[in-house]
Amino acid sequence: MKKLRLDGFEMTSRLTFSLICVLAAVMHLTFLILFMYCKVDLLWKVNVGSVVFYVTCWFLSLIKLTGKFPTVWISVIFAEITLHAVLCTLIVGVDTCFVLYPIISMPICVCYLFLYTDRKYFKRSVLIFVILTVLFTGAAVAVAEFYGGYLPLNLAVLTRREKMILRSTNILYAGVTLFGFTLLFYIEMTNMMIKLRESTDKLKYTATHDALTGLTNRRSFWEFFEELRRDGKHYNIAMGDLDSFKRINDTYGHGCGDLVLRSVADIINESTNENEIACRWGGEEMVVVFIGERESALERLEKIRTDIESLSLDYEGLKIRVTMTFGFADSDELGKAIDEGTTEIEIPESTEVSATKHSGVESLINMVDKRLYVGKGSGKNVVVDK
Repeated sequence: MKKLRLDGFEMTSRLTFSLICVLAAVMHLTFLILFMYCKVDLLWKVNVGSVVFYVTCWFLSLIKLTGKFPTVWISVIFAEITLHAVLCTLIVGVDTCFVLYPIISMPICVCYLFLYTDRKYFKRSVLIFVILTVLFTGAAVAVAEFYGGYLPLNLAVLTRREKMILRSTNILYAGVTLFGFTLLFYIEMTNMMIKLRESTDKLKYTATHDALTGLTNRRSFWEFFEELRRDGKHYNIAMGDLDSFKRINDTYGHGCGDLVLRSVADIINESTNENEIACRWGGEEMVVVFIGERESALERLEKIRTDIESLSLDYEGLKIRVTMTFGFADSDELGKAIDEGTTEIEIPESTEVSATKHSGVESLINMVDKRLYVGKGSGKNVVVDK
């Protein structure tokens, strides 16, 4: 069932149909009373049938029978509105403004069909509605005007006051109907914008983040550095690699390995600020960029290492513990990193930024990578910063 929603408010097609039936029933009940007051016997009896019809439609919507054929039901309602307006126009006159209802209901019905019915029926239904509205209302107005405003059948002789009451009531209901339609249209347009924004955000997130860990991917990493270069801020790079991760996969399976990666990534992600970045570099390697002074970044990195060391994961009744080794360098070492030689770090082919712009950063990452493997050779679960 299709829904409209706005800030937590949801409107289903069934609820919309029920609301239309309730409002229509109230309107016809009003006309029933007014025609009894004006002593127009034929029309108040017709409105008794209309009230019964809309109450029945409302009841059927509650038991979910109207949702199966929305095009049929909305067509029947439109036909009732049009025929009622034509009959009232012919009997009580054009100046009572009953002719407004087919004109107003047509765009509402079209909107309802557009929102809730299959597209293959939409154009055909709109064409039928337009043709019926023009034919019936046009014919009714023409015939009534030909006889001086209404048919001379002696079915109703209204006073000026009675006509004014009917005209005022119809204009009021027409205004309320237009307001309701405008509100419905506003809700739908707002909902479409929300959906579009959510879809765009989702696509952007998918394109820039690793699906398993939720960390950013390499493309986002290089784009982040383009902004960082322009800002000229002092930064620090840390690369971490899970210790004995292959053994975890081989012993407990890849499901356990995925759990470990997600859990470690959560710790790293929660430890970074909004102006920083955490990236899954590849496999079990992760890169973090801290903004700020070296000493502060090292303290934060050490806390990440100890939090990972303290992590105790439950996997199929087993307690899994992991550690992570880090290499670290700050942007002041950029010149030293470039002097040490060219890096072998790869940049994704899809990135729009050329490799030459990253030559310095690549060299720094290469330095961090070397320090990481120094830590691996010296016992693991350490931070190596020189």
